[in-house]
Amino acid sequence: MRIAVACLAIAACSGDKAAPSPIRFLHTFGPEETELFNQTMSERGIAVESSLVPFARGQQVISEILHAGTSCPDLIRIDSTWLALLEDQLLPVPPELSALDWLPEAPDLRDKDRAFLAVTAVPQTIDGLVIVRDAAAPAPASTSINDLVAAARAAQHDERKFPLGLRVDGYWFVAWLRANGADLARVRISRGENDDSPRPRDIGVPGAVTALAQFASLFGTVAAPPPPSGSEAPEELRRWTSHDVAYWVTGPWQLGALRERDRIEVSALEDAPRGGQLLAVPRCAKHPSDGWHLASELTSVSVETTFAEAFATVPSRRAALEAAPPLVGAIYQALRRARPLQRSEITPLLFDDLNPALAAVIAGDATAEEAIEGVRRGWSRLSHGARR
Repeated sequence: MRIAVACLAIAACSGDKAAPSPIRFLHTFGPEETELFNQTMSERGIAVESSLVPFARGQQVISEILHAGTSCPDLIRIDSTWLALLEDQLLPVPPELSALDWLPEAPDLRDKDRAFLAVTAVPQTIDGLVIVRDAAAPAPASTSINDLVAAARAAQHDERKFPLGLRVDGYWFVAWLRANGADLARVRISRGENDDSPRPRDIGVPGAVTALAQFASLFGTVAAPPPPSGSEAPEELRRWTSHDVAYWVTGPWQLGALRERDRIEVSALEDAPRGGQLLAVPRCAKHPSDGWHLASELTSVSVETTFAEAFATVPSRRAALEAAPPLVGAIYQALRRARPLQRSEITPLLFDDLNPALAAVIAGDATAEEAIEGVRRGWSRLSHGARR
């Protein structure tokens, strides 16, 4: 009897198979997304050992882990702007995954400037900035930032002093830069229809100073003064819930927390940035096939639809978008007018200089000219040190 009990306890005497090792997953989900992810994987019978890396330090932390190669996950979830730095450390995507019905606006699976590179990631979500407004507020006359500001000013009254929801962040500032003929990292643009010779455009052009002056002038006039650093997201949600904001520039990552989705209308913001989240398997992964299995599950129509319904995230596959709620479809249509950031290993690093520069001008500690000059010097050093 004792021997029989021992065999049952060990669960190996009769040749029972040991439970499979969990798939190691390093991600940037928020707390509520993590909870839904864990629940979904449990329901699908998939064992996952997941670890969270804060988004703000994600590129640096993941890069260090992959280069060390000693404690490597089987799958990573990364922002699309991190791909240029990490791509050499990633495995090619299996053909059956790369051939799925990806939406054309999903983050690029292949570097168009270096087409010989293998596809190294699959898109999970599409994101970027859009205009969210109360259904009672009229749509701006056009998608331009000038008409957005005009609509917000028209919505001002004594009980709503700051009707424009805007964040002091370089990602938000991109639309103002582009509207004034500037951009983040250097990009090549044509001089005109009859002139194919490209010329560079970046933050060094004069329009960047104008863009920063315009952006800074909105805070305290039509947009609320910035809250303490780190409290932006909850403060934005509070102001929306209390109807203090009529027009809110934000992304899908904020809308999942909203409960009154019937009052939400979405429209495009010209020149806004667009990006997304990617799934990739590192070369150092011990179980790469398990990593691709989890990537396949996360980009399945049922799982993408589940996340779209819960958090208003825009799925990366056409079939999932067709099954998503109307709000998600509206966000997707708005994001089609946005444009990706330049794919470069330094693009995520540019915000380290840009964000404090914006804050300094808005606080009155620097002029727009001084801030742009400082950013220009910092970015020049980054550009010279970047891998070509």
